[in-house]
Amino acid sequence: MSRVPHYNALIRRGIDDRDLYRRALADVREPGLQALLAENLQTLDALIGDLQAQVHASGRTPARHGTLTGAIRSALAAMVTGLASNRDSAWVHYLARNECALLNSFEQQMAQASGESARVLRVQLSRLYGIHKDMHCLAGTNHG
Repeated sequence: MSRVPHYNALIRRGIDDRDLYRRALADVREPGLQALLAENLQTLDALIGDLQAQVHASGRTPARHGTLTGAIRSALAAMVTGLASNRDSAWVHYLARNECALLNSFEQQMAQASGESARVLRVQLSRLYGIHKDMHCLAGTNHG
């Protein structure tokens, strides 16, 4: 698995995204949106866990926390959405934009992957495409 070292960057990015979902889930009020965010959070947990297991299986130490940039982005999101007239809508738009960056990171790694790494990333990409579709449908944007 020559690409396993790159999994840690994807894991960190996924953890950043997951932390943002957690913050949003604690703040949104609409029950249907809460359910969708909780489902997406579970998907991100599974994605991160699978990648961490791949790194561990290769004899390396998997990333266990996100990035400083992600923490700053999350705090900024809380401020921006807190000022919005419709917090739920603001969170949906913020999550949709952030999710695009995560998806792009995975797609870039997939383009360089081969063998088992490509198979692992393909599984994770299918999960991310589901989140992508959900969030952009809610946001009313045309991405994907």
